[in-house]
Amino acid sequence: MSQDTFYFSGVITCNVVFHLHGFQYKYVLSFTYNITRFNKDLEDVTNIDIQNVNVASIAAIFIIILIIFKSISLPVILVSIIEFAIAVNMAVPYYQGVSLPFVASIVIGTIQLGATVDYAIVYTSRYLKERRNGKNKLEAVSIAHKSNMLSIITSALSLFAATYGVACYSQVDMIGSICTLLARGAVISMIVVLTLLPTMFLIFDKVICKTTGGMKHIDN
Repeated sequence: MSQDTFYFSGVITCNVVFHLHGFQYKYVLSFTYNITRFNKDLEDVTNIDIQNVNVASIAAIFIIILIIFKSISLPVILVSIIEFAIAVNMAVPYYQGVSLPFVASIVIGTIQLGATVDYAIVYTSRYLKERRNGKNKLEAVSIAHKSNMLSIITSALSLFAATYGVACYSQVDMIGSICTLLARGAVISMIVVLTLLPTMFLIFDKVICKTTGGMKHIDN
């Protein structure tokens, strides 16, 4: 029996130690079984929650971008960029062989989603503004990049510093793991928005102009 079991037995009165010992042995076995079953049920429920949260978050972001920019193509592009950044972040611990808390996917999927879409919306707004003002796609992307790069980097590094500091000093494994993911996710999101998003604008510029309100007349 474990030290915890002996400690529990020591609290009981000696007069009933024999009868209580047999009862407690059965109780410990039952308790261990229930904990195992509880963990399995919790893991199954969490997996379902992850799927539901991801679908709901993506749908909400898609609708918001659709309404704000009045575009069909931009929600697809931005959501794809965001999900790519999240996938890269979650792939790093997999290839490192690091196990994560079961709640990490939900936490990262929502917080990094919100942070990345913030960077992407700021960048996209300036790009669309310059295209409507008559700039060609290369000039619009260049202006958007130069005008928003500093603010995006500042915001991302602030989130990185805050979460990485907690990850370094926290003695709770779950908190440390989640904060490490958030810190790395902030940097990955920053890099993706500043490199991959402008590339997508240059490649799909014609599609964006044809599927965005107020830009269908733009040909150059």
